[in-house]
Amino acid sequence: MALIKKILFSLVLSTLLIFGGCSAGQESKLIGVWVRTPMDALPEEFPQEYWEFTSDNDILKYEITDLEQNLLTVGRWGFSKRNKLNISKFDIGFNGEWDVVYFKNDVMRMVLKVYNAENQPAGQVLVEFTRSRSNF
Repeated sequence: MALIKKILFSLVLSTLLIFGGCSAGQESKLIGVWVRTPMDALPEEFPQEYWEFTSDNDILKYEITDLEQNLLTVGRWGFSKRNKLNISKFDIGFNGEWDVVYFKNDVMRMVLKVYNAENQPAGQVLVEFTRSRSNF
């Protein structure tokens, strides 16, 4: 019985170490400026939108036009215990727990499940980004 307890303790501890390290690694990869890819419009129809994830867990949303850059909103970000990207105090429609479904080669795709007033699934928001090579 003592051997089983030791094995279970070792498994739980190693799982915590493995999964605990994942979100910290993801956090450092996320920090920086990301260009939001408009998926439902031609590029010239909308100004470019940049999201900046800071090391202080602020998220800043900018609109970039040919003439200026405008700070549109500021929020907070962080990873939950379930390893989901939690965005709060941000734009309407973007707050909540996001699933990061793709994060590779400077491309990131995130999905937010949307619920209606009765807390029934009502759809999803899919957002895609590419990492900016400049700090605009």
